[in-house]
Amino acid sequence: MSNPISRLVERRSLQADVRRALMSGVGLYHTTWPFENSAAAEASEELTAQLVGWCREVLGETRRPYGLDYVTLAVGLLREGEGQVASVNFGVLRPSDFYNQSFVEEQVRETLCSWSRFPTIAGESAGSLSVVLFSWGDLTRELLLAS
Repeated sequence: MSNPISRLVERRSLQADVRRALMSGVGLYHTTWPFENSAAAEASEELTAQLVGWCREVLGETRRPYGLDYVTLAVGLLREGEGQVASVNFGVLRPSDFYNQSFVEEQVRETLCSWSRFPTIAGESAGSLSVVLFSWGDLTRELLLAS
């Protein structure tokens, strides 16, 4: 007996549907924050709280078909004239990873603090922090509706 997900995987046009959905931005959430080169521990703490708070808000909007609640979080540091000077991908996560002094919060804090300490990354001028959250549930829902 097949279910909607197994029927979806069996379709030949799945790769084209995935490509089309990704190119149209399905499941992709993006925001930016200013990143000062003198980011002290307090500033990194505040930025961490803002970033994790934004992720929690976005998680409340994502779809979770058949309990599929996975997301991927990536953060990049951009500087005008230089482009991306640092980035980190936190991999595939679950909503619970963003709560109660979580792994994500701790890792984001450590990353921002380390970026502010290294002159080659922090640089002379301010930059911006680009944050992308991708919802695997949103993509799955879109593909199920397309089938």
